[in-house]
Formats: sequence, C-alpha cells, structure tokens
Amino acid sequence: MVISRQNSTLTGSFGPELALPSSYLKLFLQQLIQNPDDQIALLKVAGLEPDQLDQPKLPLADVIALINAFDRGQPPGWHIRLCLQMEPAQHGPVGLAAISAATVADALLVIERFERLRVPWTRARLFRDGQYQILEVHRHQLLPERAALLMEMNMLALVGLIGQLLGQHRSELIFETPDAENDWHKTLVDALPGPLITAGRRLALKIPAQRLSQPCLLADRELHELMLHRCQRLLRDPQERCISARVRSHLSEASGQNPGLARIAQALGLSERSLSRHLAQEKTSYRKLVDESRLEIAQELLRFSRLPISDIAARLGYADPANFNRAYRRWTGQSPGTARRSSDQEQQA
Repeated sequence: MVISRQNSTLTGSFGPELALPSSYLKLFLQQLIQNPDDQIALLKVAGLEPDQLDQPKLPLADVIALINAFDRGQPPGWHIRLCLQMEPAQHGPVGLAAISAATVADALLVIERFERLRVPWTRARLFRDGQYQILEVHRHQLLPERAALLMEMNMLALVGLIGQLLGQHRSELIFETPDAENDWHKTLVDALPGPLITAGRRLALKIPAQRLSQPCLLADRELHELMLHRCQRLLRDPQERCISARVRSHLSEASGQNPGLARIAQALGLSERSLSRHLAQEKTSYRKLVDESRLEIAQELLRFSRLPISDIAARLGYADPANFNRAYRRWTGQSPGTARRSSDQEQQA
C-alpha cells in the first residue's frame, strides 16, 4: 500500500505530525490476538517493533500499516465491536470529562470542544436539526488511504461513549455516514445500538433533543472540573511555543471563523501591535494565518462532505458565497466547484 501525504496550496505548518495514542492500538492487539508470539508476528508484518507501542503515540503511517495487518488476518468488520466497547477512560481526559458531566448536553459540549485531543485529524461541531442535536465530525486535515475506515472507527468509539451517556435510550442514537454500504455493513447494523443511515449528507451522530437534559449516570462535579482543566491545558499548550502556532490553535478552535486580531491578541496577553510584530518576525501575518485556516477547512469540506458550497461559505464566515468563491480562487487559482469536481474524479479513479 502506498501512503501519500497531500499538502495545502498555501504554505505553513498546521501542527505536529499526525499521531494516535498507542493505547488504542494496544487495546485492539490484545483483544484480537491473545497469543504474545502471534502479536509479535503481526507487528512484524506491519513493520513495527513491540516497544513502539510503549511510546505515548504512534505516527499515522504506522497506525495505517497496523490496520492493514489486522485486515489481512481478521474478518471484515473486525474493528466494529472493539470501537463500540471502548471504556470512557480509554478516550483519555476527554472521555472522563464527558462521562462525568452533569447532563448529556454538557457532555456533548465537551466532545465538541476537545475532539481533536482524542483524534488530532478531526474536529466536531454541534448544531440543532429539527428534533435532533447533531454531532458532526469532519476531517481537519487531508489524510492518506484508509481515511474512511479511520473516520468510521472514530465515530464508532463516539457511539460507544455517547451510548453510555444515553443509557437505556441508547437505541435512539442514529449514526449517519456519507459512505455507501460496504463488506461489513450487516455486521455494523447488527452491532450498533440504534439506526444506521448510509449515503447521508455528513458523518454525524443524531441525538434526540429530548435527551439533552438527561443527567449523566456517572456525573461527578469534582472529576468533571479536574478533567476539563486537563483538557484545557492540553489544548492551550501546544508543543510549538512560537506565537504563530498559538494563533493557529485559537483559529482552529474557531472552526474557520475569524475572531479578529484584537480578540486573539487579548487571549494571548499581547497588544495587537505586539502580536503583529511577533508574527512578522516569524515571516507570517494574522491575515495569512486566517487564510490558511479557512483554506484547510474549505478543502476538507469540499473533498469529504456533501455540504453545498453556499453552506461551506457560511460556515467560514462568508455571508455572500461569491466572496468565498473569490477568496478560494485567490488561494488556489481555481473555483470551489472545480476543486470539488476534481476531488470527486480522483476518488472515483
């Protein structure tokens, strides 16, 4: 399998190397293969040494190599029940903060805000659609092959987590995916606690709005506040200490919207002039960082979602889709519609 990395047209770093907590992979390995010698043999097939799983995180290329090794030795859908049965603690501080929240609504807010701590290449968004609260998850960065499977695995883990929040009402949780039926469709339908919608508009979970006020069974205010603090520290303390990395972190939280130079400067404890000067020293600017953030999200949504271009424009803060069209042409040299058609042709090839 050839793993390719696709880069944004605008130059710039969007954060550290993509990686996943090794604890997830250890769990899968131990659950699927009980014999230690067989575990070592499978790791060798993936080109990994056993001590690599002792590191806190595993690079994405290694994660995909290990998933491919699982695929060769396991029946289709091997990942489904493993992801659904993950315990809250296996999601790290995000899972513990969610499960200890006062209500289901509070827990969903935790997941929306801190999703990228669980899986760094994803972002989540909450919104109301009729009688449902929608938790939409999308790719925050372009990924190599097997991206669809990685996203499905993440969503199944969220199904398990939110299902625990809903308790006896977990059968009301709806899983929507833009993907068509696949080789493990029947296994997936049988394992899910609630309905599955394939070929949908988005990758999302639909939670009945009437369940939002339901108390979480494991609500614990002290634990919740402790885990929230831990999540906030992890989110606000990027490994890169340069000012531009901290600005990118804030823009990422804004999900494509432009909070404004003044607000970002205040959040960083700087004056607007001082922030602009720091960014100039790092050979960038606030305007350029906003453009990079918007382009990255726009490319993800054009490539991986079925959202109309007008909706993408609105999500990025453009009241007039024509302004978004002009901005996208300035960034890439082509229109959003052309970019989406090219992406569709690539995926069909």
